[in-house]
Amino acid sequence: MKRVVILLSIIIFLFAQAIPVAAAAKPKKTLSPSIAVSAQQIKAKNAVRVSFGNLKGVSKVSYTLLYEASGVGQGVVGSFLPGKKTSISQDIYLGTCSGRVCVPHRNIKGIQLEVKTKYTNGKSSSKIYKVK
Repeated sequence: MKRVVILLSIIIFLFAQAIPVAAAAKPKKTLSPSIAVSAQQIKAKNAVRVSFGNLKGVSKVSYTLLYEASGVGQGVVGSFLPGKKTSISQDIYLGTCSGRVCVPHRNIKGIQLEVKTKYTNGKSSSKIYKVK
């Protein structure tokens, strides 16, 4: 009788080892979408045309445009809330304005655009683009 119980225990143990157990589901990584950014200098307008696309899932975009004009560091800072828009484009003037009078900056070099993005899922990202 003892042999039967021991043999039965061994069979149950081996059988239990052979049954695959479903692995716990791995949590899905919530990836932040990557916005599309393009920027190019428009010399005729003394501006940089910046376009932001793939804005679905984005709550806020902040940007800093830095450049050198005649050896002096310059910059433009801005931000926007895309709301339901999926793309936004704008021209950023490279100069100084007061009222309706604008004075363009000259000898512009080293333009770069830093874009900081906040997503609706709570994540954020930052990237620097060189403007040609």
